[in-house]
Formats: sequence, C-alpha cells, structure tokens
Amino acid sequence: MVCPAVAVFLVSVTGHADLYVWRDAQGEMKYSEASPGGGVRDVRKIKTTVKFQCTFSGSPADCGLHLQAKSQSRASIEKVARDGRAGLRLRTEPGDDNVASSGDMERTDMYLSQADTGCYEGREQWWEHSVLFPDDYVFPSASAKYSSSWNIVFDFHNSAPGPWQANFHTEVVTLSPDPGNPLLNPDPPILRFRGYGGEKSGDGAFAAPIGPVVKNAWYEFVYHVRWSSGPDGYFDAWVNGVKKLSHKGPTLYAGQGCYLKLANYHVPYRQASSVIHGNVVRHDVAAP
Repeated sequence: MVCPAVAVFLVSVTGHADLYVWRDAQGEMKYSEASPGGGVRDVRKIKTTVKFQCTFSGSPADCGLHLQAKSQSRASIEKVARDGRAGLRLRTEPGDDNVASSGDMERTDMYLSQADTGCYEGREQWWEHSVLFPDDYVFPSASAKYSSSWNIVFDFHNSAPGPWQANFHTEVVTLSPDPGNPLLNPDPPILRFRGYGGEKSGDGAFAAPIGPVVKNAWYEFVYHVRWSSGPDGYFDAWVNGVKKLSHKGPTLYAGQGCYLKLANYHVPYRQASSVIHGNVVRHDVAAP
C-alpha cells in the first residue's frame, strides 16, 4: 500500500491485508495499512481479502468485463502518455444511443456480473478505482431540451431490471444552480457522488460534491461500503486521499444487490467523447 495521502492500496502478493480506520483530532475519518498510533480515536482494524483486480494489461474483456456499446471498437486499452499507466478508454460517438436501454442517451459502458462484484445484502467491501478525463473528454452542458446535463463515469447499478436509479454514481453534472443547495446543483460542471437505497427507485437519495473536473489528471477513488437496504448501511468515499462522502443509511434497494459499471454514459453530444478508467480492485472484509 502507499500512504493514505495518495489513497490507493497496492495489492499484496497474498491478496490479504489489514486496514486501520480511525478518526483524527479533528474528527476526520482516515485509513492506512499501519496502525495510526496515539492521538486518534475510534480505531478499527479490518481484515480484507482481494477478490477482484483488473490492471487493463490485456484486452478489455480479460477481467470478465462485458461491453455495452454500438461497436467493439468503442473500448480499447492504451498507455496514458503522461505517466505510462495502462487504462481502458471508453469512447462514445454521436448516435451511440439505444444501447442497453439507454433510449436517447449515449452509452459505452463495461460491467461486471453481480457475482464478480460481490454486492449482496450485508456484505462489507473496500473498492478502489481511478478515472482520467483526457483531451477529447467533452463536458456536459445544459440545454433547453435537458434541464440537467450529466455524464456518469462509474456506478454500482441495482440488480433488478427496469427504470431504476442506480444505487451509486460518480458523475460530472451541469445543472442550473439551486439557491437552497448550490454545492449539489452546480453550474459550471463539477464531479460529484450520488446514490440511492431503500424500498423503491429514488428512495434514500444522498449526494456530495467532489470539485471541478481537471483534464489529464488521475482521480483516485476509494470506497468503503456496507451493502444494505436498511439503516445499517454506509458508504464512505475518498478522492485523492480526501474524504468527500460519508453516508449512513440504505445502499441497496430491498430484495436486490448491485453490480459494478465502468461508464461513459451521458446526454446526447454532437461530438465524440472519451473517459479513461484505471486499475480496479475489490477488497472483501472478513465477517467479524
């Protein structure tokens, strides 16, 4: 593992690791591989096992990911020139609509099965992944036709078919400012988290802003989640080592699970647009 400031785990040879979660003197939740020592509170030692990892060193399908796109050519593996890291480029082109029930929206996504995601009621997990917005990324912009404009780049999608809101989204949004909550409904576009859970689609809504989108910079995400349709669920998220989300409450819909999606899903654009995804790792927490 690297230091908490970078907020990315490096998988050990054995696939097992101990994590420590605690609160610092200011009450901020932190995590690391090493014990935090004194001056902190609420220390919890967590044993994890790596159950899934994809470094995108081969084809997009090598890790068990499944493509939802107009063409196989929309997904490709490449080295990012800035640092040489391998990444999965998901590209949309004008007219990439009606893909996997997207309707007028344009989509190039890759997803894991629910079994490979391991998302079931009562499970506790840590996830890490990274996203880069390259030069040809197009920012969503508001229009007369769409009062809100958005681009989902990662989500945990609920397992039931139908017009449900996914349980968790990482997305770029451009919305008309809301005087009551300007941070969650921003203009110009920002990156944010958004999620749902409970009895039906749209229940238990929660959201948190991340900040402006910078091109050609890796965003390193770490998620600590307990999947639950009840009040004992939680979802904590860090971006580049900084805590951005702390949700307590449902993270699933009743009777459902979820599955992971690496995404480039957005309102219709008039030009091609790409999102690059980096290393994805799933850590399962052992039952107490």
